[in-house]
Amino acid sequence: MGFWHETNTYSAAPTTIEQFRDFELASGSVLAEQNAGVGSVIGGFLDATQFDLVPVFSAGAWPSGPIDSATMAELFDRAHSELSRAGALDGVLLNLHGAMVAEGYDDAEVSAVQAVRDVVGEVPIAGVLDLHANPSPELIGAVDALVSYDTYPHVDMRERGVEAGQLLSTVLEGTGLRTAIRKVPLLVAPIAQATDQDPMRALQQRANQRANQAGLHRVCVVGGFAYSDVSRAGMSVLAIHDDAHETAAADVLQQTIADIEGNAANFVVAREGPATAVRRALGSTKPPVILVDVADNVGGGSAGDGTALLSELLRAGATGAVVPLVDPQVARLAEELGEGAQIETLVGGKTDDRHGPPVPIRGRILRVSDGRYRSSGPWMTGRQFSMGTTAVIDVQGIRIMVMADRTPAFHAEQFTSQGIDPAAARLIVVKGAIAWRGALGDIAGDVIEVAGPGITPVDVHDLPRTTQPVGL
Repeated sequence: MGFWHETNTYSAAPTTIEQFRDFELASGSVLAEQNAGVGSVIGGFLDATQFDLVPVFSAGAWPSGPIDSATMAELFDRAHSELSRAGALDGVLLNLHGAMVAEGYDDAEVSAVQAVRDVVGEVPIAGVLDLHANPSPELIGAVDALVSYDTYPHVDMRERGVEAGQLLSTVLEGTGLRTAIRKVPLLVAPIAQATDQDPMRALQQRANQRANQAGLHRVCVVGGFAYSDVSRAGMSVLAIHDDAHETAAADVLQQTIADIEGNAANFVVAREGPATAVRRALGSTKPPVILVDVADNVGGGSAGDGTALLSELLRAGATGAVVPLVDPQVARLAEELGEGAQIETLVGGKTDDRHGPPVPIRGRILRVSDGRYRSSGPWMTGRQFSMGTTAVIDVQGIRIMVMADRTPAFHAEQFTSQGIDPAAARLIVVKGAIAWRGALGDIAGDVIEVAGPGITPVDVHDLPRTTQPVGL
């Protein structure tokens, strides 16, 4: 089963049932077919051949604004129906994100687990969280074993699904497991959470050493999701243990919390603004230069229509650049005009007033497609995705890839499916933070992370908060 959504509470666009239908809203055999052989958490669940598996239900949507209450109620109703249809179950494997927020729910993921328990009762539940989860003690107490991804970029989703299956087997075989949690009220920008770099890499290594020495089943250092105005935001540490190791788990949690607090200063980041970043990019001799539009990170719930970097590139007369942008109006207009036609319009900056104003463009439509592609990279390998109607428009030597639907920068196929060879580009703008590395890291030249406008800013304290994170 699954309820998966990373909620940016600063987004102007609420998440509705349509977004779930677009990404994943499936049950039974359809759910199994969509995830079989795919590098997803549920794909990992399906690898748990030690069970007589019963695919039940999964709802997932791309990161965006809070889920509206009617949508949440509909998802819970569907989950209740599908669980009831499945009959008696010995245990449940549950795919959660950990940073889901919904209107009318104090803690949407706790409500999701309760919706499951309302049908299945007190059977064991093992689950998986995103590394950017904001788990509460109530969520941890509602399940038996809960692990998070170990990697960012997230390339171990399937492996964590397999691991959850192994933990559930342990419980069903008679070893009681519990998950303990401690939290640090530290808000960290995603660009400081890469797990192949310090401080996260070293924190995870030391935590794993402590857990192994203490005889724990697992420890997870969870980076948290700062773009959520909830008190459970911040970094967390999870420890899975049996009854005999409760004290040892508490010691490992305390030591790891102290380790995080001692490294808090290492998570502070600052980056250059768009104008300086573009000047640096144009002076680079290591193409393709990746301009990372951190504050317009679609994978963090941002709009994807930020225009700050496009404006600077046009102003500088840059050529050989590729700029993805979300603008359904322009994508549909390009489809109406057709390939080879001239187009003059305003592009981007239409979702809200936080990502820059619309930019006037005049150019030629190079390509129009339905925006569908299948990923061969490490993020949900083998799954089909869609950017909606997608147009490539040449404007003064810059190729603007205009898509109708928000799609994170997780796959190289976003470009190659549109006839764009990323390795041959001079500059590439990515609307992301770290996850783009799984798609383009192998071909990247210089990488310049940019502090522009948007709702996923480099400085997480640029966003107003009505609640403060609470430690534990």
